[in-house]
Amino acid sequence: MKITYIALDPLKYPRIRKIACTLKNYPGVEFHVMIPRIKVFLGGSIIKRIISAFINYTLIILQIFFIRSDIFWVANCPDILTIPLIFRKKHYILEYRSPWAIEVAKEFGGGPWLYISNFFERLALKYAWIITLTTSKLYERVKGFGKHTFVIPNYPLKSFGDKVVPRKIFRTQHGCDKKSKIVLFVGKLSRVEGADLLPSIMEKVLKEEESAIFWIVGDGPLFPQLMDFAKRFPRRVVLFGWQEYTQIPNFIAAADVCIVPRHTSSYSIFYNEEGLHKISEYMFFEKPIVACGIAESSEYMLVDEDDMADGILMALRGKVSPSKRRTWEDYSEKKIYEMLNLIYSGRI
Repeated sequence: MKITYIALDPLKYPRIRKIACTLKNYPGVEFHVMIPRIKVFLGGSIIKRIISAFINYTLIILQIFFIRSDIFWVANCPDILTIPLIFRKKHYILEYRSPWAIEVAKEFGGGPWLYISNFFERLALKYAWIITLTTSKLYERVKGFGKHTFVIPNYPLKSFGDKVVPRKIFRTQHGCDKKSKIVLFVGKLSRVEGADLLPSIMEKVLKEEESAIFWIVGDGPLFPQLMDFAKRFPRRVVLFGWQEYTQIPNFIAAADVCIVPRHTSSYSIFYNEEGLHKISEYMFFEKPIVACGIAESSEYMLVDEDDMADGILMALRGKVSPSKRRTWEDYSEKKIYEMLNLIYSGRI
């Protein structure tokens, strides 16, 4: 049985590697990933991003029309990627990672884009054969469609920390000693990921904690603004830009506190450590985590947006409990096997 995974940017989606590791051990399954042949990026303005998205969506949709497979596994956001499969009347598993309409609203605002994305999101759910979720928090949003649904948390593989540079060495390489207190942010530098909240958070923490240093790992439209901010605090705010995924464990292992700042909205309840892979990667190294704008969990300290700086200061002073490690093999792999067993037995 050939299973083909489809995503807008699969090379930057670590979850695919985890799924591939699981499926290579399942007899009779041939796993493929469709790589988009052309990728267009015209610039950072909203208009240019919309044009880039339109071109990329059109090209990848055309490519999907010609892919041959027994089963397609499609990552939503954008949900429009399911359109060729609906037209072809193909079985597809919808990987419902996040409500697409919410992501569009955060990135581009409301208006017609919100209505269009919401239409395609519901269409993708309606015609899905099976739905997989990255977090149990999303179940309420999809249960009304009556599909077979499996929650497959986005936890890291046990091998995630196999090749970590020793903490002391990595910190020294980047100008930090044992007295330095590193606060780490990993993610796309966009409003969706809460990167616009960072300047006010950092300013307060840096003024109140002399040993605090912020490491920001990632790239995105807000990189220039954050770089301008960093110039005000030389060596205390360091932007590393986009990093190879193999480097991420080094940054986490070297950090003292990890943060997840997000804007609070009516959709915050859909996000927790199951679905936001950077949280579970922080958890892999049992770091204290401070977050806002997401669902409650015992694995991190959840605060209001305005209290992020105070929460980070508490964590730096040892007043936030460390998180607990959870891995893909211990939790997520079993759900994929359960789904495949049901498919092979004809019970789905």
